[in-house]
Amino acid sequence: MKTKIDVIVVGLGAAGGVIATELARGGRKVVALEKGAFYRQSDFLTKFDEIRYYCRSAIVPHMKTDPITWRPNERTKAEILPWASNTLGLGNPFQIPPSMGTGGGTLNWGGAAFRFREADFKMKSTIMERFSSDALPAYTSLEDWPIDYSMMEPYYDRVEWEMGVSGKAGNVGNKKLEGGNPFESPRMREYPMPPIQRGAVDEIFCTTVKRMGYHPFPTPTAIATTEYKGRNACTNCGFCHGFPCHVGAKLSTHDMIKAAVEETGNLEVRPFARVFRINKHTDGSVKGVSYYDADGKVIDLEAGVVILACYALENARLLLTSGINGNGHVGKHLILHNYGWFNGVLPEITNSFMGSLQGGSIIDDYTSELIPDNDEGVLWGSPINTWTGDFQPIETIHGLPPHVPKWGKGFKDWMSQNFRRLFRMYSQHSTLPSMQHYVDLDPVVRDSFGQPALRITHEWTDYDAKSVEYFMRIKREIAKEMGMEETWEDSPTPNYHVTVHDVGTHRMGLDPKTSVTDPFGQVHECKGLYAVGGGQFISQPSYNPTEMIFALAYLTSDHLLDRV
Repeated sequence: MKTKIDVIVVGLGAAGGVIATELARGGRKVVALEKGAFYRQSDFLTKFDEIRYYCRSAIVPHMKTDPITWRPNERTKAEILPWASNTLGLGNPFQIPPSMGTGGGTLNWGGAAFRFREADFKMKSTIMERFSSDALPAYTSLEDWPIDYSMMEPYYDRVEWEMGVSGKAGNVGNKKLEGGNPFESPRMREYPMPPIQRGAVDEIFCTTVKRMGYHPFPTPTAIATTEYKGRNACTNCGFCHGFPCHVGAKLSTHDMIKAAVEETGNLEVRPFARVFRINKHTDGSVKGVSYYDADGKVIDLEAGVVILACYALENARLLLTSGINGNGHVGKHLILHNYGWFNGVLPEITNSFMGSLQGGSIIDDYTSELIPDNDEGVLWGSPINTWTGDFQPIETIHGLPPHVPKWGKGFKDWMSQNFRRLFRMYSQHSTLPSMQHYVDLDPVVRDSFGQPALRITHEWTDYDAKSVEYFMRIKREIAKEMGMEETWEDSPTPNYHVTVHDVGTHRMGLDPKTSVTDPFGQVHECKGLYAVGGGQFISQPSYNPTEMIFALAYLTSDHLLDRV
């Protein structure tokens, strides 16, 4: 007798991991299809291998098997991501889509867990009220969100307490607390765990920026600093971003998924399943999906609810390959982050290879609507983040100052003198959504299963460069005050166009003519089909998107379980 399936979940990363486990625990029969492996924690006990995870991209997509193409504009022929193309088809995990396998991007993320600010949900109206409607570039399709902070605050709280986030609150119930972010929107309670261990250079940074009038606070991080709900406390190993966690301290949905499979009997995970089509009934409602199993056999699976919970780019590709794009907005409004990397060498030992990259503090004085009036026309601000640890040697070599050779005595001398004294600052500048920056299906390039590759059309604008340069000047001032002996910067128009923070490709909205999903993620065009995750974003604030993706996944789960 065939078991009735209530829900199919495609992709088991941040969004899919939450939704699959919530629905299974709520009594729904769920089959989850994952392109990668079904991981157990024991798979990561010997993860201290930069060659495996960074150089050979062990758990992230390869351009030979999962090609993506890019072009700066419609006049140019697209090519497979040039910044990630080499003999093996590999790339920096920061500049290609995140991990495959249960846990998805939560396997190799750095763990930064930010709430959006109240103003981030109404970026367009805030800019227009302050700078006038003429201030926005003519090309942008920016809109306000159909949801707001007050609606999402309980879900942020749920992420932080149910999943486990460490940090220091700065505003509980509109009461300002010492040591936290004085600019954050009000929250109902403190974080469940204290901040992660501070990096060696954090005190120098904090002392310096306080002297300059800024207000540093510890980065909120989804890494356990005490034993928390079965997760071990962080050991400060220094292998976080780009690596799974060997002790399970870093939040990853692969653990949640495994527990739900074992405890509920309602969740079946089918690994190495490559979904290639969403199927519909004659009335236009969702029927199920078709996928290739591990042996390459085509399997048709049916359910009344199908949830696309992949990365924003892959969700868009599946909608497009299935012909679900009646209003022309699928793939449009692509939004990226430009990090504005700033590197330096300090006189003091920083032990930059130790601890999490989130072991530093950040300043929010100029974030979002707090951007000062300026002549450059920068409309939205950014935090200035610090990177105090988690510098692996091979990754460091790829980011050396331009004058340092990559081999020989000069290289050895520089590394031996400076590797233990490194420090990095960065900001996160969001591109403004538009119809001219988008993803669609490449007409030529296909993967090994014959499916069309995704094609990215994107180029950094003059506005993007101005935003990066505005904050680069602040970083230079901080570096000078800190006494840095040597500094070097990334270009304000870098050569990469995937940032692991790519969002907006199936934006939410109330009008089916101008949006792809409703606020709960249901696709307007296809009843029973949901597309959940960063692709729903209307705008991309300057914070990391993952906590918002978790929060949206809880919102969708509650909607499907009739809890809203």
